[in-house]
Amino acid sequence: MASMFAKSSGAPAGVMQPSQPPQIERYEPEEEKPKQPKKVSFAQFDPDAQMQMNSMFMSPMMKELEAQIKVNTDMLDRMNKQMEDERKARLKEKQTAHIPEALKGGGQEMVSIMKSVEDLILMGDELPEEEEEEDNEAEGQEGEESGDDNDDDEEDDDDEEEDEDDEEFRRRTQLNKLQILDTHSKAALTGHSLAAYVSTLDEDNLKKFTSKITQDCQLWLSRLFRFPDSSPFYHEEHKDGLVKICRMALYQKYPKYPVEGFEALYSRPPVIYISSAAMPGLSNYLCLQLGLPLSSICNVPCSTVNGTTSIMDVGMLEKLIQDDVSAAKTPVLLVGFAGSPHLGSVDHLDELRKICKNHKIWLHVEGNNLALLATVSIPNSVEPATSGDSMTLRLGKWIGIPGLPFITLYKSSDPALELAAGLSTFNPQLKLNCLPLWIVLQSLGHDGIVDRIKHCCNLAEKMHEILEKIPTIQKIGEEKKEESEAKTIKEMIFVAIDALFVFKMASPTIVFKYVEDNSTGAVEIAPYSPVSPQEDIEEKDKLKTYYNALNTWLCDTLFYENSSVDIELIDVENEGSCIKFSPLDTAQVKGTVIEDIEKFGENLKKQIAILDATVLQRDRFCAVVEAQDNLRIVEMPSWAGLGVVQYMPEEWRERMTDLPDNAKRDINNINTELVKRLHSKDTAFSLGFNDENIGCVKFGLITDDTDLEELIGLVYSVGKEIEESSKFLEKLSEKVQKGIEEANKELHKEMDEKLMQEGLLRQVPLVSSLLNWWSPPPKDSVKGRTFSLSSGTMASTEKTYKYHMQIQEDDAPPPSSPSPSHPVNTYKEVLKPVKSQTKSAGAVKANLTEQFNSPSSSTQEKENSNPSSPQPEQKSMETQSKDKQHPPDLK
Repeated sequence: MASMFAKSSGAPAGVMQPSQPPQIERYEPEEEKPKQPKKVSFAQFDPDAQMQMNSMFMSPMMKELEAQIKVNTDMLDRMNKQMEDERKARLKEKQTAHIPEALKGGGQEMVSIMKSVEDLILMGDELPEEEEEEDNEAEGQEGEESGDDNDDDEEDDDDEEEDEDDEEFRRRTQLNKLQILDTHSKAALTGHSLAAYVSTLDEDNLKKFTSKITQDCQLWLSRLFRFPDSSPFYHEEHKDGLVKICRMALYQKYPKYPVEGFEALYSRPPVIYISSAAMPGLSNYLCLQLGLPLSSICNVPCSTVNGTTSIMDVGMLEKLIQDDVSAAKTPVLLVGFAGSPHLGSVDHLDELRKICKNHKIWLHVEGNNLALLATVSIPNSVEPATSGDSMTLRLGKWIGIPGLPFITLYKSSDPALELAAGLSTFNPQLKLNCLPLWIVLQSLGHDGIVDRIKHCCNLAEKMHEILEKIPTIQKIGEEKKEESEAKTIKEMIFVAIDALFVFKMASPTIVFKYVEDNSTGAVEIAPYSPVSPQEDIEEKDKLKTYYNALNTWLCDTLFYENSSVDIELIDVENEGSCIKFSPLDTAQVKGTVIEDIEKFGENLKKQIAILDATVLQRDRFCAVVEAQDNLRIVEMPSWAGLGVVQYMPEEWRERMTDLPDNAKRDINNINTELVKRLHSKDTAFSLGFNDENIGCVKFGLITDDTDLEELIGLVYSVGKEIEESSKFLEKLSEKVQKGIEEANKELHKEMDEKLMQEGLLRQVPLVSSLLNWWSPPPKDSVKGRTFSLSSGTMASTEKTYKYHMQIQEDDAPPPSSPSPSHPVNTYKEVLKPVKSQTKSAGAVKANLTEQFNSPSSSTQEKENSNPSSPQPEQKSMETQSKDKQHPPDLK
């Protein structure tokens, strides 16, 4: 081993020399060694040599392998991390499956939340999905770039749909426009935020803060509405105040009711009296909240002596109370109205107060007219409300401040009953709901509140003046009182005193409707008339339905043309559809001013003129239509227009009922096509369907300058054209079918003749070829058949192939296509004259006298006897023009 290291020491470091064969010793023991010693390099004991060896033998391939292993390791780490994250996400999604999508995760950004709020305000529940549509469009463009040229039509359709969506968005945005807030409204909204922030105070400071605010509001409201010694109850639902008042009235009448429950009411059941003019569902709501049966609610009817009103019948109320007392029942509470919900009528509060005082009944008053209690001069009809036991105020609506609660003022001397009924509470945080009211009352002041209420009353008075000047407008709900002349000095003194001390004001709630013009006198049916009472009732019902449709159209038109004047359509018992205008509810929110009411009056007069013209010409329209053979009137009272007409073809006009299916189909097709053509000329025409689902033509509203005969003549002419064109097509199809059958028969006949001439041998396959070679057959010209659409005849094609052109035969009949309608000056010429109505004896006598006295009568007789007189057609046209100049007196 030593000799080996010695020999290799001369070599340079780090280089392995080739090993030489070891020298074998001469002694035998070394020669007998079975194993050779290991060859060890000196570099193994030298670190520098080891590094040189590594740098030499670590090739770039090893480095690349190491880098690839590192990349693969990193990839595996990422995959493991991604799989772990996915596993955690699936687990979290499974655990939060019950959480709504909007609440998942760590919350949304405030910008996206405010965007959602804005979309909800403008569009309601239909949120726009613009972002999703943009993503879908982007994906579609990436995947279908090669097919952009083929989708131009689809893009145009999408653009049209987007334009329609934009128009719908703008329309709904305008309708859902928020109220413009003034300084006082902003102060109220600030009060809501401040109430939430103040609730974080410590309990002692919060109690002092709330007690000060509630005491101020209690004093200010009781003085402002002249209801002294009263306490306020603030609530968000309008009916909650009445529920609490009813519960406290029950506790007063039944002291054991809080302990014994319904058993305390069993011996003498309670009764609550509500006017029949109350909002629908009020009785059921009270029973559900109080736990009382429906028999505990007594609906008092309204008086109809002075027309349709919603004033409670005092005499009937007194009778009902006496009946209940005799039946061992206990009258508890009476709900009166100082301005009923629909008509705005005011009950006789003075008489109701006396009745309640005699029977110890709690009197609760509601209505918009209670706002007049804050004014300087109070109407005498509303003043007795201050002597009641409670009242509910809608101050936020009256002064146009959003977010203010409803207020119920009540008089009570027992705080324990107030607490038991829920009218008061010890929780200071609940008392903070009056903080916005506290801020607004100081911001407006007494003058500001009175000015806003007076402004609404002025708007109502202006509307009253406008409606009084229109004879076809009837105001509903006003109590009509007959004013008798003062004959004695005593009566004159009473009238003067009444004028001095009794203050009256027009109702701030106006309800009106369009009615028939009765200025010329109403039509009365004589006792000997053949019209039965049942027919008269049916006719009145149809007329009522028709006027309801007219009032609906009038309300919609006025609503869209006058956005600043808020009106609504209501259904009044025994009156039908009516239009309501309540400035105390909407004027402050809409910002209505006197100029808006004047503009509303101008638009109302224009629309009334259209309705007057339509109603005036309705009977004349029916008479002209019934005089035509192919037109008939369709009963459709719910259509707000001139009327409904159906065109009947000549084939079916004699058979109006029990039509077969093909007749219904033809009539429907003709009328549908008729409406399409008419609508392109005048948009007043529209398509309708009768009870049998057959199409008909609906005439819209007309104006004074509309020519009725011209309008009906247009319908009649266009209907005739459609009918003739349909008949021509039917005849043409029949001719074509018959011509094809004839051509087939002649061709079969020619084939049979050819077979007889050529013989049977020429029809055998092998023999025919030999026979044709031996004796060629004569060349046959190709003969076909032609069918002339103009003449409807069959002809051979021999001349066509011979002369290479079509030859028209001289004896061909003229075409039977429908002749175009001759141009006429007006469409009136196609109509038949209206049959004159039966005249009275005086009218006939007057006509005869004029004929005999007129000098032209003798000349007319000579002309009639002259053989050169005009033809009957000319006479009919002359009589028709006379009838048009002087329309018959339709009754």
